[in-house]
Amino acid sequence: MPWQVGGKTHASNGVLLCWYHHHTIDSGGWRIRMVGGRPRVMAPHWIDPSGTWRTPEKHRAHGPKTRHDE
Repeated sequence: MPWQVGGKTHASNGVLLCWYHHHTIDSGGWRIRMVGGRPRVMAPHWIDPSGTWRTPEKHRAHGPKTRHDE
């Protein structure tokens, strides 16, 4: 849950985003959450009607030392 609607803010649920992607999350219908220290995103319904949470393909957490098979 986002901070502005009562969500908790803590380093363990934070995601670093550039200005563009932060704005997209806030205004474009995208959702983001942390699961096991890795970000998951959900696209707006008009992009992905299934509402599936997905792990982004490119992220520092996807390195060979941190990757976990799901």
